Amino acid sequence: MEAHRNAVSKLAAEVAAFSARKTPFRIYHGSTNCTRQVSFDRARIIDTTNLNHILSIDAGRMVVLTEPNVPMDALIQETLKHGLIPPVIPEFPGITVGGAFSGTAGESSSFKYGYFDRTVESIEIVLANGEVTTAFQTGEKRDLFNGAAGAFGTLGVLTLLEIRLLPAKKYVELTYIPVTDAKDAIATLKEYADLEKRAFDFVDGIQFSKNSGVV
Repeated sequence: MEAHRNAVSKLAAEVAAFSARKTPFRIYHGSTNCTRQVSFDRARIIDTTNLNHILSIDAGRMVVLTEPNVPMDALIQETLKHGLIPPVIPEFPGITVGGAFSGTAGESSSFKYGYFDRTVESIEIVLANGEVTTAFQTGEKRDLFNGAAGAFGTLGVLTLLEIRLLPAKKYVELTYIPVTDAKDAIATLKEYADLEKRAFDFVDGIQFSKNSGVV
């Protein structure tokens, strides 16, 4: 945790310096899933590349404390050692936990738990003036928490997340329901995503053609 605090303190000082000079900057994560050609001015970036560590897993409270640059597949490998798993897991393994929070990632369990940010209990964030603060989903500074979710880093530099976990199951039973057109598909999705009537953990669908699909 001391290494984390030192890294965040350094980032906060850099953000404060940009703020004092009124200089715009970008947040650099070290990698991207974007296919667009981009270039960065190294003198105008905040480099969060090294914020890629899982700091702790509390099996009793069923939460994990992690830095934002940890990929989802790496996070799951560690939580499964404790028999736990995040409620919402984007299917693309390279998505980081910070990217999932800041980019509003969802999955086939989102109908039950909400987007990925709804599974996050709190965040640590460096604000535009260099201040380091903690915001909670349902507690202190929840307006900042909700504003930062899906904001693509525009409200500050995300440095830490506490994520809720669930007991992991060894097997998943799949049921395939054929559907015809989009109207049928939407009606079927709504029916099986009704939490008051059914107890499924995942609901997904794909339309192969105008008149053929599966839920």
